[in-house]
Amino acid sequence: MTSIQAVVLGIIQGLTEFLPISSSGHLVILERLLHIKSNLTFDVLLHLGTLLALLLYFKTAVCELLRHPTSLLMRRLIAGSIPTFVIGYVFEDAVASAFSSGATLGLEFVITGLLLLISESLAMRAPAAERRMIPPVASTKNKRLVSYRQAVLMGIAQGAAVFPALSRSGLTISAGLGLGLTREEAVRFSFLLSIPAIAGATVYEFFKAPMHWNVSGILFTAFW
Repeated sequence: MTSIQAVVLGIIQGLTEFLPISSSGHLVILERLLHIKSNLTFDVLLHLGTLLALLLYFKTAVCELLRHPTSLLMRRLIAGSIPTFVIGYVFEDAVASAFSSGATLGLEFVITGLLLLISESLAMRAPAAERRMIPPVASTKNKRLVSYRQAVLMGIAQGAAVFPALSRSGLTISAGLGLGLTREEAVRFSFLLSIPAIAGATVYEFFKAPMHWNVSGILFTAFW
């Protein structure tokens, strides 16, 4: 893979990561179209740019969590992260195969689309004030906490999204809306929950299969 190809993949990652349309699925499609040879390790490391962007946006919340590591929100994030890590570890080989073959992309895109339609239908039943899509607050103060049940179920949804065309944000936000959260609450917890998942996957892949880090693609993802 050349540096230019890595930059192109980084741009696609940056454009699609924060939309519920599966950045990984689009990366696999682009790699097939451009005949780019990649692997799961590179795709995981490409998400490092996403992690940097999330840490910058949620820097206030992250600092608050680090200052209070036993806070209720931290406990919810840990509870939600456990099923994500378990699912990712158990289905590691299947995920690698899915990234390699791309055979299930169509079905996974359809599933993501159906879940988004269902969640949108559920969201429309909420009061008008809760239906407004506003950027999630970057602080943890004065915000209603998700329950442990909601956190775990959103963590399971996030774990299912390890497959390439199942959108992580799409599945977790849909799960949150289905569990009674407002749009802002679902989006906010979804992206906070992604921080330990992305960080954990990056560290795991780095120690499992050290490779040459093509920083050009990673940086474009973070700052695009």
